[in-house]
Amino acid sequence: MEQQKLFGYKYKLDGVNSSIGILIVRLLVGTPISLVAGFVGNIFNGIIVPSPTAGDELAFLARVAVLGYAASAGGMIAWFNALESKTGTFFIWFIAGIGGLTGATIAYFIGSVYIEHVDVYILNQQLTQVVIMGAAIGSNVVASIVAVLSTRAIFRDM
Repeated sequence: MEQQKLFGYKYKLDGVNSSIGILIVRLLVGTPISLVAGFVGNIFNGIIVPSPTAGDELAFLARVAVLGYAASAGGMIAWFNALESKTGTFFIWFIAGIGGLTGATIAYFIGSVYIEHVDVYILNQQLTQVVIMGAAIGSNVVASIVAVLSTRAIFRDM
């Protein structure tokens, strides 16, 4: 409290998440970083997650989960202080991870309709690129929705 009086300003205003300009900058910064983090997550998939056999749903879900949460972890560089607390940071990362997972899954099913030779396990395949893009967009859009909702009374106590 003394530092606040000494410097004469608040670190962050309550209405910063309601600013469209701030949200656009966070989306423009967070999405490319999420893409890079999703690519690194896919490298992690290739090294650690075992290659699935045909019809192995668990390995597919593990790979998509790694992509979704890797993309959301990268995007958190832009969204880390959206809710001003450790609990709020974990909450927005967790919800953005669910958005990344959902975006990756939706992108997989949409991409598998239009792209031949469906293989999400090889880095240079078009479907993998579509899934990473879906995870990055999904995690950042969900984080922006949480940031907008945080200006409401729902998340003020976090």
